[in-house]
Amino acid sequence: MTAEQYLQQILIREAVDVGPYSPVRNVQNLLQPAITAWASGYLASVNPSGPFAKDTANNSGTDIDLFISLAQNTPNTLKKIYDTLTRKMKQIGLTPRRQNVSVNVLSVLRYLRGTFPGARVIDPANTNNIISDDLTSPERGRVRAAATHALMAGNWNQIVQ
Repeated sequence: MTAEQYLQQILIREAVDVGPYSPVRNVQNLLQPAITAWASGYLASVNPSGPFAKDTANNSGTDIDLFISLAQNTPNTLKKIYDTLTRKMKQIGLTPRRQNVSVNVLSVLRYLRGTFPGARVIDPANTNNIISDDLTSPERGRVRAAATHALMAGNWNQIVQ
């Protein structure tokens, strides 16, 4: 058996069903009513993210991250939104794991304009996954141009449409 054949066997053994009827995706379906109720009409979408969405999840440790997108006019601070979602998940019997994730939108745009086009970005959850390899040089250039344009905008309405 070659090293490649051995690796293929491991990948097949560890493969996770990420299709629309997978057991893991069913978690999203089970949580959707609670998320919809919590969002009080401001819910834009709920989509899988992280390893499950990128098809890099494996049977050794599978979960599903959900990216919850809210409408632009959602009231409350990000902290309050975060806290109320955590409370809602506890109310339905879950034990949410709070994570320290924050974004300073202008800092991100400056990073995308300056550092990102030449950066090597590694997935912190899977150091074998080089996220930056997913974009071509022209695609990185378009990201840089969009960030530059956004930084020159006078207000958020000119950025988020």
